[in-house]
Amino acid sequence: MITCGIVSEFNPFHRGHSELIRQIRDKFSDRVGIVTVMSASFTQRGEPALYDTSHRVRAALREGVDLVIEIPVNFVLDSAESFATAGIQLLQASGVVQNLAYGSEDSESPLLLKEVAAFLADENFEFKSLLDQNIRLGMGFAAARQAAVSECMKNKAAGELLAHSNSILAVEYEKAIIKSGSSLESYPLTLYRKDKFSANRIRELTAEACAVDLENAKGELLRTLHPYMTATSLAELILAYQKGEAPVSLSDFAPLFYSQEIWRDRESLKEIQGMQGGLADRFVNQLKKLDVTLSSANFYNFLDSVATRTFPLSRVRRAFLSAILGIRQEDSFNSEVRFLRILGFSKRGRTLLRYMKDSATLPVITRSADWRQVDGDRALLQMEQCFAAGNLWKSGLRQSHKLEETRQIVQI
Repeated sequence: MITCGIVSEFNPFHRGHSELIRQIRDKFSDRVGIVTVMSASFTQRGEPALYDTSHRVRAALREGVDLVIEIPVNFVLDSAESFATAGIQLLQASGVVQNLAYGSEDSESPLLLKEVAAFLADENFEFKSLLDQNIRLGMGFAAARQAAVSECMKNKAAGELLAHSNSILAVEYEKAIIKSGSSLESYPLTLYRKDKFSANRIRELTAEACAVDLENAKGELLRTLHPYMTATSLAELILAYQKGEAPVSLSDFAPLFYSQEIWRDRESLKEIQGMQGGLADRFVNQLKKLDVTLSSANFYNFLDSVATRTFPLSRVRRAFLSAILGIRQEDSFNSEVRFLRILGFSKRGRTLLRYMKDSATLPVITRSADWRQVDGDRALLQMEQCFAAGNLWKSGLRQSHKLEETRQIVQI
C-alpha cells in the first residue's frame, strides 16, 4: 500500500485541510493510506484545543485520514523545530509511512525549501555570529534569523520564505528528515485559500458564536462556520459543544498562578521548558506588579504584558502551560518520542495498524494494557505528561469527564 504522512493539529479540521487530503489522493491514488500525527489536548500555539481530541480525530477520519497518532505534549509545547522533529520521528517509527506531504506558502519553490533546510540543518559559524549580532541589535529571533539566512545564502528569497508560518514548519520537517537520514520522500502542496480557511479565524468565530448563549449556539455555529468547514467536521464540532466537550480557554487556568508554588519559586521556574533566557524572571516580575487578582477578564492582558519581541506570545503561552504541567527543559532536551499512541483509525487504517505491529520501532499503544510495553524513566514521564495534559484540558470543562487514561480509540 502506498502511504503518505501528515503532521497536523486539525484544530479544527476545515476546508483547507480537506483540500490537502484531496491533493494527496490526486498525487498518489485514491487508495493511498494517509497517516497523520496530531497534537492532542494542547496546540503548538500554546492554546487548549478548541474541542475534545476524540471529536477532532473523528472529523479527520471521516474526511479521509486513515490513521491518527498523538504527538506527545512535551514536543507540542516546545519550539516549532521540536514539534516538527517529533512528528517526523513518529512517522518514521510507524514503519509504514513512505512519503510526507505538507502545505506551504512556497510550494512552488520546493528546491528552495530543501536548500534552506539543508543550510539550517548544519548552521555554520558565519550564520551563528550574524544571528547573534542581529539579536543584539534588537531584532526578534524570527526577523534576525530571516536576515541572517538571506545574507549567508546570498538569496533574499531564502530569508523571506521564513516569514511564512507554514513554510517555517516545512523547513523544520525537511531539516528533521535530513538530520535523521530518513528515506521519507517529501512533497510541498499548495495551501488552499489560506486567507479564508484559517484555523485562527474559525476559532475566533466559534468563540463569538458561543459567547452569548452556549446552550443555544448550534444555529449560530451552523450559520457562521458553514463557509469554512465541511459538513462532517462542523457536525463534529457542534456535537462536542452539545455534549459539553468544549470549549476550554487558556484563561480557565488563571487560578493556577495562585495554587501552584512554582510561580513563587524563580529558580524552579527557570528549569521549565521554554522559560530560559530570562522568561522566568519576566513572569515573576510581571506577577509582582499585579494589583488585581488574575481572572478570565484580565488573563490575556497579563500574558500580553509578559510577551516581548524576544519572547513572542506563542512562546509565553507554551511556557505557561509547560510550567503548569511541570515539563522541565531537561525532560525534553535531546529527547525522542517513546511510543506510538493511536488515537483513531478507519477501515484502511486497521490494515496499516496490522502492518505496524510488525514494522514499528516503538511500542504501539491501542489499549490500556499496551502501556506495559513502555519502559524507562523518560518514556514513563512522557506517558504521564500526556495523561496530565488531557486531564488538565478536561478540568476546564463545565462538567466532569472520564480520565485521559481511559480514552478510547476512535474507529470508523
